[in-house]
Amino acid sequence: MKKTLLITLIGLTSACSAFAQVSLSFSGPTNWTPGTSVTLQCTDTFLNFGGSYGLSYWLEVNNALAPFLTITGLTYHQPFTDGNNFSGTFPFSFNTTSGADPGFMADETANNEIGDLGATSNGLVLIPDGTYPDITDITFALAANAPIGTFTLRTTDMDTKHSLQVTSDFGPAYFPQASFVFNVVPEPSSLALVALTAVGVGVMAYRRRK
Repeated sequence: MKKTLLITLIGLTSACSAFAQVSLSFSGPTNWTPGTSVTLQCTDTFLNFGGSYGLSYWLEVNNALAPFLTITGLTYHQPFTDGNNFSGTFPFSFNTTSGADPGFMADETANNEIGDLGATSNGLVLIPDGTYPDITDITFALAANAPIGTFTLRTTDMDTKHSLQVTSDFGPAYFPQASFVFNVVPEPSSLALVALTAVGVGVMAYRRRK
């Protein structure tokens, strides 16, 4: 019911101030180890809107990492605590091209809901303009066989999943695409094993030369 009301209200108008500013950003560890969980914090900024009722956003990740990454938890903080995915179940997988840029896969819930990570204020109370750090903690699980390399998580900005802030007049203010770059790195024990193996090979080669 809440989601239907929100979508209907957003459709009423798209007017917003020419001086309005809106952005999302993500913070957290930039080195991720296969077989572990990582939590990122989402910060929301909206200015010159006369306030906001909430936001909707989705994430996408590179095709190469998509099969190995899931979202396993969302913890909402003030002021937007009423999550949009009230009927979605975890884990969210990056398994759909709907709303994703070329070379990326977007998130979708385990029961095939659209995977909206956003939320509204409780009771659709208007929240004053400002910067709100850590509105949501997003927990990811990285599979043990995830590939090593540098990857990018970013918000979607396609028509079917256009990440947006809901303005004071219930219009959509579309976010500039936000990116979070991270490295998938081997666990320290694996690196140590590689180093020991290299040393062993070197010693054997030296003995053969002797």
